Amino acid sequence: MRTMDIERTIAAPIDDVFDWLSDVTNYQRVPFIRRVTLVRPGAVAEHGVGAVRLIVTPLYRVTQEITEYDPPKWVGYRNLNTFPPQFHQDGNLTFTELPGGTRVHWHTEFVVTTPIFGPVYTLLLVAGFAMGLRLVLGTADRELRGI
Repeated sequence: MRTMDIERTIAAPIDDVFDWLSDVTNYQRVPFIRRVTLVRPGAVAEHGVGAVRLIVTPLYRVTQEITEYDPPKWVGYRNLNTFPPQFHQDGNLTFTELPGGTRVHWHTEFVVTTPIFGPVYTLLLVAGFAMGLRLVLGTADRELRGI
């Protein structure tokens, strides 16, 4: 099992940062993300609890369901389906308001469950996932600061 914790401070109000990161359709503008689809809107909020979203990259495809949604503090999700196959515990994003910005903490745990190359592929994906999460946070930062 691999654990990843990525943090970044974004120079924007907490409500704006939360809205940008919880709306998965924004991820379409992140480098290396090929396609993003909101498969099913949430029960109360479009990107809230019950929302199902599909994210496709060159090496990875995931369908996620939003399991927790507490604006502007917290979003929790779980993977429903992935390629390559993986076991994935719940992931979450937490948002903390700071003077002049918002601190985002992204936490996830995973392991690839393919029978032959699972451990090796898990190690390779750690770097890829870390880069991907940083690209999402960097894109949010740039767009929210109007750069």
